[in-house]
Amino acid sequence: MTIRLALHAFPVLFAVLCCITANAQITDSLRITLPEAEQRLLQQNIPLLSQRFNIDSAKAAVITARLYENPQVTFENVLYNHSNRKWFDFSYDGQNALQATQLFKLAGKRNKAMKLAGSGVKMSEYQYYDLLRTLRFSLYDNFYELYYKQQSLKTFGSQIAFLQQIVQAFTKQQAMGNIAPKEILRIKSLLYDLQHDELALQQEVQEAMSELALLIRVPPTTILLPRLPDTATGRPALSQYTFQTLLDTARANRYDLKIALENVHYNQLNLKLQQAMAVPDLQVGFSFDKQGNFERNYNGLNISMPLPVFNRNQGNIKTARATLEGSKLQLTGTEDALAQEVMNSLQQATKTEKLLQEFDPSFENDYSKIMGEVEKNYRLHNIGLLEFIDLYDAYRNNVLKMNELRYNRLHALESLNYSTGALIFHP
Repeated sequence: MTIRLALHAFPVLFAVLCCITANAQITDSLRITLPEAEQRLLQQNIPLLSQRFNIDSAKAAVITARLYENPQVTFENVLYNHSNRKWFDFSYDGQNALQATQLFKLAGKRNKAMKLAGSGVKMSEYQYYDLLRTLRFSLYDNFYELYYKQQSLKTFGSQIAFLQQIVQAFTKQQAMGNIAPKEILRIKSLLYDLQHDELALQQEVQEAMSELALLIRVPPTTILLPRLPDTATGRPALSQYTFQTLLDTARANRYDLKIALENVHYNQLNLKLQQAMAVPDLQVGFSFDKQGNFERNYNGLNISMPLPVFNRNQGNIKTARATLEGSKLQLTGTEDALAQEVMNSLQQATKTEKLLQEFDPSFENDYSKIMGEVEKNYRLHNIGLLEFIDLYDAYRNNVLKMNELRYNRLHALESLNYSTGALIFHP
């Protein structure tokens, strides 16, 4: 009886367990710091992992270029001997011949091909680190954006909860005829504005969370809660660095510039290889003929080489030379763009830093305390409706602007890190 009851209860318990698991998955949250997010980026980001295989593929090309040409062996035997009427005659009277040849590449083609493949490995490695630079900037920027938008969302939540209490209390008072309808309409209008702005901000938070989740590969059902330490410490002062210092740092660390430089070197090596391809290769062989016309068991040495009369690889040489000149222009363009990026990032960071320094650090705390008193006095009817709404709007805008300004500062510093290719302004 007990076993039968357990068997009947098992499907119910299983269904309850599945529901609990599903709800847990839906409401799952992950508190994560920036170093933890960066570690997940390095270990799980798909584009980054894919680029590593491109490096392995480029290294395999070096192995291919290092290999020598295989020797070629040809054996010939008589199919049918009409003299003794034998098929595949391997006897003394049968005929067979053997030939072995080996191709020797001249003009250093093998070494030039190895150097060209080695340059390809360098470019693949540089592409990996340049991709890492881009993904790391996206990670930091999304992390900071999500954090400060969530902070702003908390402000909306507390304000909406307070106004909802006010609306409920005023509705009761209106029913008793103690409050004019226009006053409760103004409060409801303020509440609806806040709820509308909160909905728009929730959409922005969801988008930032989705981008961050994709970078670090967490399930879509996970709610990310960034944990940010004090960002005012651990970062060097911006005034310590001049434009020239940052530009020199960028020239030494930017991997897209290194790719452009290596691309010029690659095309130089390719031009040398194509010029070497104009030199014909030498083929040396040995031949044996059992029933040769000259003598029985004939042995011979074969040497062959195509004559470069018509095809001297002219087209590929011209293409390689044109590609080389084009890569030199691309290098110049990359250097110009790099200088502009560093200057723009520096100006943006300087302006944002200056604006943030003009704010009093205690201003936000004092304002929050004042708003607490404002809410208390409004409940007690010590201040009017219009004054309350004006102060509430000012407080909300202050909180949103401060969060946006703090994010803009971190965004500007990370843009400088991105433009210089170094973690200078990173805690």
